[in-house]
Amino acid sequence: MATGRSGSAAAGFCVVMAGGRGTRFWPLSRIDRPKQLLPLGAQGRTLLRETCERLFPLVGPQRIVVVTNAAQSAGTSAELPELPPDHVIAEPIGRNTAPCAALGALLAERLGGGGPIALLPADHFIPDADSLRAQLADAFAHATTAREACTFGVRPLRAETGYGYIEVAGAAEGGPLRGRRFVEKPDAATAAAYVASGRYLWNSGMFVWDSTVFGAALDQHLPGLRERLTPVVAAHGTPAFAAALAAAYADCPSNSLDQAIMEKLSSFAVFEAAFQWSDLGSWDAWGQAAPALPGGNRGDAVLYAVEARGNIVRAPGKTVAILGVDGLVVVDTPDALLVCRADAAQRLREVITRLEADRRADLL
Repeated sequence: MATGRSGSAAAGFCVVMAGGRGTRFWPLSRIDRPKQLLPLGAQGRTLLRETCERLFPLVGPQRIVVVTNAAQSAGTSAELPELPPDHVIAEPIGRNTAPCAALGALLAERLGGGGPIALLPADHFIPDADSLRAQLADAFAHATTAREACTFGVRPLRAETGYGYIEVAGAAEGGPLRGRRFVEKPDAATAAAYVASGRYLWNSGMFVWDSTVFGAALDQHLPGLRERLTPVVAAHGTPAFAAALAAAYADCPSNSLDQAIMEKLSSFAVFEAAFQWSDLGSWDAWGQAAPALPGGNRGDAVLYAVEARGNIVRAPGKTVAILGVDGLVVVDTPDALLVCRADAAQRLREVITRLEADRRADLL
């Protein structure tokens, strides 16, 4: 089992991927203040802060690297003063998750001396930190001994079309499940069939690899990317780092980690999550985890609800009255107000597109 702060090769190293815009949380989210930097977690903490606080007891701040982007690097560093300053890496250009994961993993290998590496999103809701740490430690150990990729699958609570899925087979005695394949976000009928079969788990987007096994997969499925990033890793901690990173990313292909590598694996291990999990992909997902409000509603507001149920309201410190409406999302900020049906909350990208067309940089 991983030993956390021991500093040995068996101790895991964590790469937190924190470069997303989080457009589905508009109007609260903005380019310089995306979902992971919003106070959407418990007791008003940001999701990024909660993510790293879950990891500190397992690996310690010295064994965490956060990969973000230039617009968010100052806010990210401010949230994580425990991390060494050069462990917050700012991508100059967004190139999707595969270059982000590759850069983080290669830096982790250099800084940590090799061994198991966890690739983790920065913006998920996981209230049971102890269970997560226990399973991460198990995954570190399995990745080291079995030398295969590990991931975490979540037992579906419903036929969700907003998540990818993992098809699994039975587990060996006392071991993780066998992963058969990753599948993209399905339509409603396919999602229902997945859930009914009992053979599919939600894809959490969390992965654990031994560093050398990840490097081999990188070379096989994204040839040339390691060579492109090698000068960047060599320059880490020196004044030449920023220029080397900019040069490497200037014409770097944009690939997702799932499509470029994970979906091409013929075999991998799947730990069924023993912890509550949500990717908080939209306001309706946040509402499911938000505090209860009067009248069967959820959110954060001083709420007066009259014949109104199943609404999600976020207006901290403000008195809000809702009358005769069900299933709405209401989000108030100083410069914008969102009102939509909860089942339309994942369409917020359409609003962002219109704001971009109208050159409303003040609202982006």
